[in-house]
Order: sequence, then structure tokens, then C-alpha cells
Amino acid sequence: MDLGDLETAKATGKMYANKKLEKKRLKKRGGYQGAIVEKRILAKVHSRFIVSLAYAFQTKSELCLVMTIMNGGDLRFHMYDMDEKNPGFNETRACFYTAQIICGVEHLHQHRIIYRDLKPENVLLDDAGHVRLSDMGLAVELPPGKDKTSGYAGTPGFMAPELLQKKEYDYTVDYFTLGVTLYEMIAAKGPFRVRGEKVENTEVARRILNDPVSYTPVFSKDCKDICEGLMHKDPEKRLGFKNNDCEELKKQPFFKDINWGCLEGGMLPPPFVPDPKAVYAKDIDGVGAFSSIKGVALDKEDTDFYNDFSSGNVPIPWQEEMIETGVFGEMNIWGEKGKLPNDLDASFVEAKGGGCVLL
Repeated sequence: MDLGDLETAKATGKMYANKKLEKKRLKKRGGYQGAIVEKRILAKVHSRFIVSLAYAFQTKSELCLVMTIMNGGDLRFHMYDMDEKNPGFNETRACFYTAQIICGVEHLHQHRIIYRDLKPENVLLDDAGHVRLSDMGLAVELPPGKDKTSGYAGTPGFMAPELLQKKEYDYTVDYFTLGVTLYEMIAAKGPFRVRGEKVENTEVARRILNDPVSYTPVFSKDCKDICEGLMHKDPEKRLGFKNNDCEELKKQPFFKDINWGCLEGGMLPPPFVPDPKAVYAKDIDGVGAFSSIKGVALDKEDTDFYNDFSSGNVPIPWQEEMIETGVFGEMNIWGEKGKLPNDLDASFVEAKGGGCVLL
């Protein structure tokens, strides 16, 4: 956040995260599609388990997504950097986070959106310790009448077998990544690659396609069973989204202590509450650093895209902000019987000799 962001936050009492996407970097990497997909999806979905989009705008050099601020850091930081001698989570904590992730993924799937990039880095903690899904740049929305899609997208070590095999796939790929994520929370390593292991992506893909997952005694029977169900190599036999919900998954013994109604209402206390004075990031030296991409020129086609990115409907969270801070009320004061107030009535200003003409 720059000083302008802080001043706004001080005036309204609210803080937001500003995700900045450098225009030239996007163009060089061909990332326009991901940027517009992320904006469209975040504006469409509204869940306490997914980061919310407040507004989208552009500056001369950047596209900006103003979103829910998540001060608690991401799951990967908490798994590996909070206590380096004892990485990972106990089952109670892993179960709570997994349940909240399921609620977020279920909401996406009910809106026909396949996430495709679920992993610990993309699961963020808020001030109270609840988690939300973030980074929708690789997500894809299934059009009406189509139940599957294709395309290679995701993170090595997390991608489902059918995606690696370049077959058509559906929501089931997200539950495979959920299984990988849960396994990593418990084991403090991936099921198909040891943390820090130098191995080619082709070998990781081979393991996902052919090798069974091994479990240490740290996994309870219920935890092992749900990991096996989520990481089943056959998508038809995999636990997940069926009949437009995740009821079968939620009824697994691993979640026997979760009251889903209370969880979905935000009433269950999280197993960990972030310290408001702490910074949950391993290295913040590069935050906000200026970067420059050379040899990339922006043209009219780019400008048209940027204008489309920052235009459109005002999302509900931003409308609420306008109302709560009184800005909406100040801008909507009318004269008697709905007439324009004197300060906005051009004829009134001219009659008083104000020398001001509204265009």
C-alpha cells in the first residue's frame, strides 16, 4: 500500500489489499487473460471463504485489484516458517483449514468455476485466523451446457492425473489438489516430492500418474482415508463435488468434530489467531519494489483492454463502503421533491451570477 492507500484507510476505518499487476510484465508474459479472468471471477463470487474484490482500477503503469486484506499470511508460511523445527500442522488445525477450503471450493463449483491452482501459498489467513482462497488467475469458468474443459494449468506436484494426461476434466481436479494440500499440512512435504528435492517436473508427473502415496504414522486412519479418497487417480472414484454439493465429502469421519453449519456461518473459533503486531512473511524486502520491463511497448489494443478492466459495475463491497462512510449520502442530497439542489442546478448558478456553467 502506498501513502494514499493508508490515508484512505485512516479516513474510512477499513484496510484493503491492493494487488498490482504491471502492464508491461503482463504483456510480455501474455498474461492479459489471467488478469481479466481473476477480476471477473472475484466480482462474481461472494463467499466468506474466498477473497472479495472491492474495486478494480488502473494507473499509468499498473492494473490494480483492491481486495480483502489478509494480514495472517499464507498456509505455506505457517507450515514451514513459524516453527522450522516442527513444520506442518496437527490434525485438528489441518482439519479446520481443510473444511474451510472445501466451503470455498464448493462455492466456486456451484458457480461452474474450476480453480486449478489450489495450494498452500494461495490459502490466506485473515485477522481472526479464518482462511480464504486467493489468486484466481488460472481459474476457468465452464460455459452453459458444457461439463468439462481442457488445457494445461496448475502447479507441478499438485495437478491431477487426468490434467497431466491432457484429457478433458471437470471439478474433480480441485479435489486432487485439496488432497495434496491436506497431505502437505500433516506431513510437511508433498506426497509426490520431498521439500527441497531437485527433481524434474516430468518425474513428478510420472509419480502422480503411477506411484501410490506413502503415509507415516503421523497420519490417523481417518486422515489417511480422506487423503486417499481425494487423491484417487481415477476421477470417477475421487471424493468431491457431486449433485451440486460436497455433502459426501463433508460426511467423512475425518470431519466428525466439524459443525458445518457453524463453520459456514463463521462461528467456529479458528485453531490459531494471528498476532496483529506480527508480519507473517519470510522476506518483505522486495515488497513494493519498483520493477521495469524493457523492450515492451503498449499500444491502442492494450489501452482498450485496460479501460475494460477498470470499468463496469461497482461491486457490492465497494457500495457498502460508500454507504458506511457517508460518501454516498453526501453525493445524493436532493432538493425539494427530488429536484437538483441549488449547487448542482446550472440555471440557479447563472441566475445568481455565479459565472459557472455545468457541462
